[in-house]
Amino acid sequence: MRTWLGYTLALLAGLHGSNVEGTDEVEKTRKRLEKAFSCKLSDEEVEIIRKSLVEVSGLETRILLPLIFHDRKLVASPVAKYRDINEREREYVEKVVRLLPYLAWRSVALMCAPGNWTLFLMYDVFKTTSFKDFDPVVLYRESKGRSRMRLMDLVVEIFKRNNCMVSKFGQGLAYEAEVRIQGISSSLSVMERKREEEMLRKIKEHGERLCTKKNQEQIIEAQKIMCDACEYIWKREENRKSFVMGAHLKHLYLRMIDPSNDVEGPLLYYIDHEKMINTYEKYKSISIVAELVKKVVIEYEDINDESISSAVHEVKERESEEKRREEESLRNAEELLRMEEREKGEGKGPNGKGKKKKGKKGAGKAKEESKEENRGEEEEESVEAEVLVEEMVVEGARPKKKRSRERSKGEDGCYRVHKRVLRWMKSVERIKYELDNGKEEKWKGKSMEEIEGQKVLHDIIEVLKLLRSKECDKFFVRTGKYMKGGSERWKMVALGILDEGGKKKVGNVEVGLFKGKREESVVYHLMFKPTSSEKTGKGSSPSFGKGDDVDEIEEDGSSDMSGFQYPPGVRSEVVKDKGEFRIVWRNPKDTSSVLRSLAVLQIPEIQ
Repeated sequence: MRTWLGYTLALLAGLHGSNVEGTDEVEKTRKRLEKAFSCKLSDEEVEIIRKSLVEVSGLETRILLPLIFHDRKLVASPVAKYRDINEREREYVEKVVRLLPYLAWRSVALMCAPGNWTLFLMYDVFKTTSFKDFDPVVLYRESKGRSRMRLMDLVVEIFKRNNCMVSKFGQGLAYEAEVRIQGISSSLSVMERKREEEMLRKIKEHGERLCTKKNQEQIIEAQKIMCDACEYIWKREENRKSFVMGAHLKHLYLRMIDPSNDVEGPLLYYIDHEKMINTYEKYKSISIVAELVKKVVIEYEDINDESISSAVHEVKERESEEKRREEESLRNAEELLRMEEREKGEGKGPNGKGKKKKGKKGAGKAKEESKEENRGEEEEESVEAEVLVEEMVVEGARPKKKRSRERSKGEDGCYRVHKRVLRWMKSVERIKYELDNGKEEKWKGKSMEEIEGQKVLHDIIEVLKLLRSKECDKFFVRTGKYMKGGSERWKMVALGILDEGGKKKVGNVEVGLFKGKREESVVYHLMFKPTSSEKTGKGSSPSFGKGDDVDEIEEDGSSDMSGFQYPPGVRSEVVKDKGEFRIVWRNPKDTSSVLRSLAVLQIPEIQ
């Protein structure tokens, strides 16, 4: 799996170039990434930086995701025609569309090698290729009739037009690499000469591959399949939100890495063209490819044998479930029809006329009395239905009261909270004691420093106030249910930005739930997971995936949080503003001082 660190290095090289001579650039890049990640990079990660700056990188194949974001809004979907775009956003969309030829070219030609000569060649080939007669904005805006272009159609058309540059670029790579091989300095050691030649041979072979007709056709075919998969995903409403959130999370991350970039163009994703095409040709199913694309965008996976097998299994499972539901719906409809026919038959006499029942004297009065009694019972039941439900207290206040009829669609009854979640509200010393003496092996033996870092990510109990609110579904996306450890589980995921002392991290707010013995929903997992996932522990499952790293859950260890009070001196407040649910933790000794904050972001508005 391509890590966020690896992707970021490729991005920075593509945007700013890379002067890789000496160690200064390694140190400069390290500092920049540590500022973006808000954490210190390990020696292993610094070595990745060094290798990326002294070796060739970017030989992998990539695609463009046909989505355009602006100010936390999705302003152009894969299927958006020009007339579908909000008039206030058209100027911005046109700005992005004008960049599409270069963005598409970069997805094909971007690679980095010592000295930046591959980047200079990429720029030179694009600059010297004539596009004077081609204006993508005019093509997008003025296409007419039934053939009116969608954004995905425009992207594919641009890839086709760019294809004329691929051979020229490939020839330039192969030629320049050979010249440099012949010119390797004799003053270098045997190992240095060997390493230099191996790197240049890789570039030469890559250039020769780009010159082949097969490779050029694959570039266009892979992008077309990608766009078709996006269209398939877009038609399924249950996939649309998580797909947009996955893409928007990457946008937030890249804007944090490079704030100077004021245009949120379509995203580059590393995808093996050949495997994508072969998967489509083997299964003749765009739904399977769409499942793969979801894994790339939402779960950060690569297309490999394992992810392909998983996608095939999930699609078959979903289609089987959909077929079962259709058959059940058909049976119910047929049964309802039979019942109606029986009732009609019973209502007719021997002559085919309806039977008329004679009423008894006083029956009308009795009926009215019965109605009054029923009405009284209904009123009593209504009062009982409005029994006040205790709401989760998260700001140190007394429990608020909430009528059951006011529950939001996202509330799913009254959430209980598992002790796994509650323990993170305690002191670091107490948390360490409980973890060391608990049943979860992965948490045993952690240092105080590690636990303190994890407490920042896990001690976010205030999020449950949003989970229980009417606006829940504007922020959270529900994942599919799955079975693990004998319990039915699912997740709710939102986008978030954690700010600790001015150091910001983007990531997902995860809520893990399971069905308790009384059929209630129990929160057993709650945390903010930064996008730099290697910092949250190796092997951690993706936020949107079906699965987690918690094997067994003690079902009796939960609370409804009735009467909960924060420990003395702890202060937090919740602010709702401009599509954000912001939790602010303040210094108990000086409440004007903010220790940290977590902004849970509303799902990007789809215009």
